Amino acid sequence: MSTRRGKGEGLSRRRFVSLLAAGSAGAVAAPALAAVRTRRRPVQKPPAPPVADDAATRKEFERQRTQLLGALKAIRAFPLPPGGDLPVVFRPLRTPRGARRGGSGAGGGR
Repeated sequence: MSTRRGKGEGLSRRRFVSLLAAGSAGAVAAPALAAVRTRRRPVQKPPAPPVADDAATRKEFERQRTQLLGALKAIRAFPLPPGGDLPVVFRPLRTPRGARRGGSGAGGGR
């Protein structure tokens, strides 16, 4: 059976209703099929590698922690003048004429 039709031949009412019914049945059955497909055994994650808890690791951790705390202390102790200039000032750009309402301006269309 061919689904192509020649020029001038329309879709019969019977064919249209059968296609509509088949599509509706597929739409209704899709969630049930998806639920059946997802009932698989959950994938087990590989076990996490053991964390090295030796003296060298702890010593390195404490060294980095001490350096971080020293850097934060220096940053917090840095004096800032009150009411200083902002590093960035927001200045909105002007929109070309007619660009907001879809006119024929330079930046007109979306």
